Amino acid sequence: MSTSPLMRSISGVRGIFGESLTLPIVSAHITAFYETICEDLSKKELKIIVGRDSRISGPQVLDRTLQILVNLGAIITEIGIVPTPTVQLEVINSSSDCGIVITSSHNPKEWNGLKFVDSQGLFLGADLCKKLYTKADHFLQSKEEQEEEEEQNEELDEEKKKQITIDKEAGKRHIGSILELPYIDIESIKKKGYCVCIDTINGAGGRVLPELLRSLGVAKVVELNTQMTGVFAHSPEPIPENLNGICETVVSKSCDFGIAVDPDADRCVLIGPDGIPLGEEYTLAIAVYFMLEKVGRRGPVCKNLSSSRAIDDIAKQYSNCPVYSTRIGEMHVASKMIQENAVIGGEGNGGVMLPDLHIGRDSLVATALVIQCLASENCTLNELKKKLPQYQIEKLKVHVTGIDFEAIKNYYIQKLNNESGVTFDFADGIKIDHPDWWCHLRKSNTEPVIRVIGESSNTKETSLQMCQRFMKDIKEFNQKN
Repeated sequence: MSTSPLMRSISGVRGIFGESLTLPIVSAHITAFYETICEDLSKKELKIIVGRDSRISGPQVLDRTLQILVNLGAIITEIGIVPTPTVQLEVINSSSDCGIVITSSHNPKEWNGLKFVDSQGLFLGADLCKKLYTKADHFLQSKEEQEEEEEQNEELDEEKKKQITIDKEAGKRHIGSILELPYIDIESIKKKGYCVCIDTINGAGGRVLPELLRSLGVAKVVELNTQMTGVFAHSPEPIPENLNGICETVVSKSCDFGIAVDPDADRCVLIGPDGIPLGEEYTLAIAVYFMLEKVGRRGPVCKNLSSSRAIDDIAKQYSNCPVYSTRIGEMHVASKMIQENAVIGGEGNGGVMLPDLHIGRDSLVATALVIQCLASENCTLNELKKKLPQYQIEKLKVHVTGIDFEAIKNYYIQKLNNESGVTFDFADGIKIDHPDWWCHLRKSNTEPVIRVIGESSNTKETSLQMCQRFMKDIKEFNQKN
């Protein structure tokens, strides 16, 4: 029995390798993805980009992925261990039909998964995901498909290997694209002589993030866990409780600030010179501030429902730029950004999405925007944060099975409907809004948990107590029902 279920959503497929994510499951989903994209593009043969993060099971999943794709007739470019956004950017710039990222993002090291990228460099929308997963289930239920599994374990012959091009320069091209952004001024950054500490959690950012920083003109880069071994030095999600090592090193090495990313390097978290994390919400807040204040852009900003109100406040300061909130998931935010022609967007988990380059969460883009903003403001990271709206956010999660969100929704409507200023949003779970605070309760797309996220303009303790109160409500409600 698997200790955790296979997770499938618009964020892709992920599970514990060898348990909930097996090679037959990989085969079924790769085949289903290929067929889905062929149908969507009315093509019989696809050009496809394949990259992976550094997870220990990565080579096995990659081998199986390449075997399946070759047998299906794909023309493949395999770009090695790279950040997820590098695959997205390569799909766009190479005019490929689609891409596959072998990663489980911030999940623990025993996990792995697949992220599916369309021809626009975006993750698949809900309709295509539904088709893909329906096909995959059909393949898994097919006895014939299971009998063919032995053939798919064979090594590729020389003729079939010709369908695969190995390209190890994608990371450099990604960096080059960022350096070409018109508002990145390398000379202004060089003049600051920054010392920056980074922690890439032995993941896909280990090579490109140090190279980006040096290319931007950072004087000294202190590297932690940049060996891309997949043996994560600590819990991989870049949240404060997992970042003690980099926090201590920023202080001991007298660094100007620190940057931590997750294993597939699409999320970026900042640490101040005092060794205290700013909170992942402030990565996007600084990026939005930079684009609206320093670059002078005006236009819509998009974020998800669990992202900080700081984004709304910043946008309001600049010609009342509209802010649109979406369901959780990069694809939901990306779709809204395209629809509204957004200037910038992202998710409050440290994910910045910049349409000037590509509409995907990108820690390298976030890094460049933050450093350029610091150089432009001529202040420390902590001083920059103080210039922004101040909110305290808390993010809790609880393992609760069999929860009835419809019943909980009705429970809260009855309980809080008469409270002054309270409004509800049911687009993704339950978000309860109040002028002084908000709390969002929803099932995770990537873990078998319920997330409870809340924010207020008061103290951190106030936000924590609020989240704990709602989490207690959920547990008690679930037990009674």
